[in-house]
Order: sequence, then structure tokens, then C-alpha cells
Amino acid sequence: SDYSFLSFFGRGEYNYANKYYLEGSLRTDGSSRFGKDNRWAIFWAVGGMWDLRNEDYMAPHRNWLTSAQVALNTGTSGNSSIPNYEHFSLVVGGADYVGESGMVPSQLGNENLTWETTWSTNLALRAGFYQRVNVDLEFYHKKTFNMLMEVPLSYTTSNGFGYRWDNVGGMVNQGVELNVDALVLRKGDFMWNLNANVSYNRNRITELYNGVTEYETANTNTKLVVGHPVGEFFINRFAGVNPANGDALWYDKDGELTNVLNDGDKVLVGKTYFAPWQGGFGSSMSYKGLSLTAQFSWVADRWMLNNDRYFDESNGRFQAYNQSSRLLGRWKKPGDVTDIPRHGVYGEFDSHLLEDASFLRLKNLMVSYSLPSQLLSRTKVFRSVRLYLQGQNLLTFTGFSGLDPEGTANIYAAQYPMARQYTFGIDLTF
Repeated sequence: SDYSFLSFFGRGEYNYANKYYLEGSLRTDGSSRFGKDNRWAIFWAVGGMWDLRNEDYMAPHRNWLTSAQVALNTGTSGNSSIPNYEHFSLVVGGADYVGESGMVPSQLGNENLTWETTWSTNLALRAGFYQRVNVDLEFYHKKTFNMLMEVPLSYTTSNGFGYRWDNVGGMVNQGVELNVDALVLRKGDFMWNLNANVSYNRNRITELYNGVTEYETANTNTKLVVGHPVGEFFINRFAGVNPANGDALWYDKDGELTNVLNDGDKVLVGKTYFAPWQGGFGSSMSYKGLSLTAQFSWVADRWMLNNDRYFDESNGRFQAYNQSSRLLGRWKKPGDVTDIPRHGVYGEFDSHLLEDASFLRLKNLMVSYSLPSQLLSRTKVFRSVRLYLQGQNLLTFTGFSGLDPEGTANIYAAQYPMARQYTFGIDLTF
């Protein structure tokens, strides 16, 4: 298996008085992963930047305003991340037909496959104050079209193949990113820095394929719907337990209570397994050769189905599995108010397993010490010696009941948690 790319590109820049900058690029890319008639595509980009600080009227403010820039750029880029040879229609030998050897189709192929394209527009604002605080704020809009996807096909109309790769669908991502870095204190040999970043992304499907406006992905409890985000859960809504008889209750598609679970009552619940909010923050302190650094990361409004609870709270369905202590609070007699039905009414794969997987995690903590250069100079061997102790994934704060909320899948199933690690090291420079 092999593939190749061939690209030609040109790029130009213009700078006027260190105030106004223009930049443009044009490129053409070819990929062996597409058929000969659709192998090449042209991509372009233009952008400009205004350095406000270098304007003459900003001279009185340059002592405190260390940077001030506005940048705007727009352009296209391509993606060809598909398996090799998917555009070919293939056959394979070795088939047996009434005792005779033969060849049969092994791949449907699509000679019309071509590049997926994303058109991005970014507006960036950058500012620095007193050579201590730097702020970067960026707004973006990305529209992706001719998306490369495995499109489901009818077995009866595609010679027995259930899917093939095609250019279908469209999607829009738009959002904002903010980064802040600050030198909080610098006095003598002591220095303290803080940093933080946050991003918000709104995703929306604009097109699927062949006029289809919605498509339920098999065995994922998610659904692709035009106008909705990718990864939105499509699921039955659990409504609790009937206190009179211990039966499980659900909402039907119209919002009415029912004690019958029906696939036709699944709805989009407005929750996705892609987090729209995420970020991090950290701090570093140093005094002479001693330093302390900590970095946190966080994710908000991300949801996962906890598949482990399906087995651990099965209420009798999986009798060989150890059961959660939560089952001690199941319904036992009329009047009991609980969210666990009576014994024998099994837990279902519905919204009661859908959990908020937001978290805050101490990703890294490091203490280090560098020996004084005056001491090392006496050895005439070492230029620097640094000792450090580092810990990773030390603390996690979350309401998620599984072992680890950090992941990218829609279903949490027997996932091994991020390991807590400790590292001791010595850096030697001769």
C-alpha cells in the first residue's frame, strides 16, 4: 500500500512602514487517493494585519502599550484523509462458484472522489500591556463542504455493498478563543506567571447527502440532523419510577408519560459528546534556582453514556455481574420515591445513563531545582545541572460516575483511566 502527494505553491508578502501587512498564497495539490480526473484542487488564502502600535499618534502610549495588532485572513484548505485506493472498483480472486474458481467484486469504488474543502475566516486581536500582560482574542468561522465520508448504501442497489466513500455533506464551525499570559510579580530573584485559555465552538450540520436531512448512526444513540450539531444524542428519555408499582417510566416523543419503551419515542436531547467549552490555566513561580509549575485543563458541557452502569445497575438482567450499591435504594413498596425500578424491571439504554462528563484536572505539577552556576564552574565539567520531580493527572474534579471523564467517544465502556504518573529526573549539560 502506498500513496503520494504533489504540490505547487506561491506566496507573497507586502509590508508598508511596519504598519500595514498583506499576505497571499495560491497552491494546487494532487493526491493519488483520487481518480485521475479529480486528483487536483486549487486552494488560496489572503490576509492582512494592522500594527496599531506603530502609528505616529500612538507614540505617547508606547510606554505601556507593548503590542496592538488586528489581523484578518480568509482562505481555503484541503483534506484527503481517506484510505488508499478507495476510488478504484476492485475484484478479488479465489471465489468458489459451483466448484469452479472465479473472481468477485471486492470494492465498489468511486472515480468522482475529490478533495474535501474548508473555507476559514479568522479575526484576531492581540494586545500587550506594560510588557507584563499579553492577550490574544480570535474569532473564527469555518465552513466545510464536499466532506469525505462513508455513505450508507442499499445492498440491493449497490451489488451487495453497504457503503462507499463519497463527497457529501457540509458543516459549519464557529467560535472564539481567548489566551491570556501575565507576569504577575517580578521582584529580585522572584518571578510569578499566570496563564489561561478558553475556547467555545458551535458546530452545525448544513447538509447530508442525496437530499437526506437526518440519519441515525447505528448503535451509537446519536443522530445526524441538518441544523443540529454533530454528536447530538438521540435517545429515549427516562422519566423515573412510578411510586405506586415500581415500573420504569419514559417520555414519549410528545412528552407524555408511558411505561412502554419504544424506539419511535427517541428524540434529540440537545446534548453532545463534543464539548463546546474547553480550556486550561496554570501558574509558574521561580526563585533563584527553584521553580514550581502547575497546569490545569477543563472541559464543560460534554456528555457521555455510561455503559458500565448498564451492567452494574442491571437490576437482575446480568446476574453474574457485581451490582452497584445504588441498587440498595431501588423501589420496594408502594410509595417509595426512587429512580431505580423494582427488581426484575431491567435498566435500559436510555437517558438515565447519560452523564455530564465535564471535569477539571490537574494535568501537570513540577518542582525543579537548578544548581548555582558558581558551584558548577568549580567542577569544570558541568555547565548546568537540573533536578526535577513531576506528577501528571494528580487530581480530577468531576460529577461523572465512571473512572475517567476524559475521552472523545460518545459511550464510556470499560475505559482504563488516565494513569497517575510520577517522574524524577536529572538534566545534565556538559
